[in-house]
Amino acid sequence: MLQSNHNMHGTFLFNHVRPSSMKRVAYEVALKEKKQLAEGTIAFVFEKPNRFHFQAGQHIRMTLIHPPETDSEGNSRFFSLANAPQEKDLVIAMRMRDTAFKRVLERMPIGDKVRIEILLKSPHGSFTLHDDPSKPAVFLIGGIGIVPAFSMIKDATERKLPHKIFLFYSNRRPEDAPFLGELENLAKQNPAFKLIATMTRPEKSAKTWRGETGYIDHSMLERYVDDLQSPIYYLAGLPEMVNAMKIVLKDSGVNEENRRAEEFSGFIMHLNNARTNQAWKRYLLLGAIALMIIVAVIMHATVAIALYKTGFSAFSLFTIGLILVIVLFKVFAIFKPKHLLGLNMAKRNSRRGKCRKYRSRHKRKNTCKKG
Repeated sequence: MLQSNHNMHGTFLFNHVRPSSMKRVAYEVALKEKKQLAEGTIAFVFEKPNRFHFQAGQHIRMTLIHPPETDSEGNSRFFSLANAPQEKDLVIAMRMRDTAFKRVLERMPIGDKVRIEILLKSPHGSFTLHDDPSKPAVFLIGGIGIVPAFSMIKDATERKLPHKIFLFYSNRRPEDAPFLGELENLAKQNPAFKLIATMTRPEKSAKTWRGETGYIDHSMLERYVDDLQSPIYYLAGLPEMVNAMKIVLKDSGVNEENRRAEEFSGFIMHLNNARTNQAWKRYLLLGAIALMIIVAVIMHATVAIALYKTGFSAFSLFTIGLILVIVLFKVFAIFKPKHLLGLNMAKRNSRRGKCRKYRSRHKRKNTCKKG
């Protein structure tokens, strides 16, 4: 079922409903403002469409419309919203990297539009604040992972929710910490909210830091949270940081159902479909290579029989051409799988290198999955 509609602020594109998927809506929204949040981090402020509803901590899928450039990472990204639902604008924040998507967004003129999709309802267990106020909320956040937590804490403060909230917020330096000043103000406004900001490289900062230092670990949690088993934990940050936090919680006796990591559930189906299509392409390629090998073997046999019957003195141009074709087939069949394997190994080595780096800092093992 496809429904279309329009409103004053942005364009309501569709309400696409499938029996096997969640309901989603999409809009085109205009860029209103850009703000520097921290070193290398920018907030992009977009108009908020009429009838746009979301839960604090929820994410969107953003797609560039007719971008002037693109690359292999594509024109779409997932972002958590940094604003609270009560606020008049939509805000996303990101660390800037040298990708086509971020270059286009950084240079985008005010008033230009992007396309956003959002789920009409957050799935159970998603990265939104739990309902039971008797269970404290403990956020274990690294860097730009602060975005959904910031939205949830602002929303809880605005609505005066009774939840007790602890935010453990890790950055290298204060200059690298998005929304740090705003969070300090929220801690003053909301007596139920405790901010524990920690810096892992405070000596590199131009500012004096008097707060916690070092990585978030069991001993740091124990200093602020009386009962580590009772809260609901929210984890967001780089994958290696989130994996390390999962192990800290597991070693602390926290049940798996009491921890939530930021995941873009509901949209995963689209990514899985893309991966499936890529897998089919690889299978077709491998099938083609196998077929070429079979053809090469048959051609080998044909040439051998021809040479045996006619003798080497009877070499024809056709026979020579046949041998050259066989050589080309062999070169392609050998090179192509190695090339594919080389790309896969490079990706795996890159992931493993990041994981080893984070493990060495935490002096832990097995913080990352194999592969």
